[in-house]
Amino acid sequence: MIFDPLFTWFGWAFIVIALLTVCIIPAIRGDGPRWKWFARMAVVAVLALALARPGIPVKSSTEEYEAAADVYFLVDTTTSMAAEDYDGDKTRLEGVKKDMLELAKQFPGTRLSIISFASTASTVMPLTTDHTAFASAVDVLTPEMSVNSNGSSITEAGAELDKRMKSNQEDRPDNKSLVFYFGDGEQTSQSPVDSWASFASRIDSGAVFGYGTTQGGKMKEPQPFGYGGQSDGGLVDPDGTGGSDGTAGADGIGGSGGDYIRDSQGNPGISTIDEKHLKQLAGDLGVDYHHRDGKVSMANVYTAPKFDQTLVKKDGRVTVDEYFWVPLLLVFAWIAVEMVFGVRELVRLRSIQPRDRSGSTHSRSRRHPRGGRS
Repeated sequence: MIFDPLFTWFGWAFIVIALLTVCIIPAIRGDGPRWKWFARMAVVAVLALALARPGIPVKSSTEEYEAAADVYFLVDTTTSMAAEDYDGDKTRLEGVKKDMLELAKQFPGTRLSIISFASTASTVMPLTTDHTAFASAVDVLTPEMSVNSNGSSITEAGAELDKRMKSNQEDRPDNKSLVFYFGDGEQTSQSPVDSWASFASRIDSGAVFGYGTTQGGKMKEPQPFGYGGQSDGGLVDPDGTGGSDGTAGADGIGGSGGDYIRDSQGNPGISTIDEKHLKQLAGDLGVDYHHRDGKVSMANVYTAPKFDQTLVKKDGRVTVDEYFWVPLLLVFAWIAVEMVFGVRELVRLRSIQPRDRSGSTHSRSRRHPRGGRS
């Protein structure tokens, strides 16, 4: 049995104490039959039980159709993904988000996962068939702040991907695995680019998508709630190496109070795409490479394969059967009794008033004038 009070426990206690006080005071003063006030106190206790919303947890199992595929989205969230050279002056990460959502539409019923990487890699969204939750996770992706970066590798997500794939293949050994990589290929870590050739035999499809231009783009310092805002002063290398990502400054462009990242000479930091690295990744994975600039829809560059649908039983979903309505029936029954009491009292009062008036008139008619009989 569990309880989930309607107005929080504080509000519940306040209501119950107030109603009990209304019943106790008249009972002590003797206003009316005491048994009625004691009955009303009992009804308040029953109402308190109803307001506490008693319920019994019930585990339920459901069956849903799933496509036999696990889709992994590897997303570069380094500071350079804030560079404004996608489809005009949009950021690269804006293009990534748009492409991820379009690509996900090609995988109805599949399990989707998001792994982001910058200085470190982490699973943002474990495999799920809830595509609405996937869209929400995509929406909140933001680049790493330059002050938190200490250099990044474009293959930083390899260990996390390997761990997740092994775990999920134990759970669904017959599922196909697809890997999609979204990034600009900039390697700002001192370590060399790792080979991902070992993944080639373990994935069934996928692609590498590159973002950015060879001319490059300026980057605004990523903020906790989006791009822009005041920078915190000082010069900071966003990827920790003084590379092409530039360094952060306090004054912004031309000292006008902007928030573009600057290099050590005070010039706007410029980030450029490195397609050589991206094509190397695509070759290791055995998938195609596509440069994305916003001019061609995702459906025109990649077509998802078809997957068998299987009926999967899902256990462990907990629901609550609520029984607040049972004590409420007793409360409503007492309200009906109170209405009967009220009607009876009203009838009694109305019957008393005519008798008083008629009795008073009759007594006056029987009086004799002073001075005796005529």
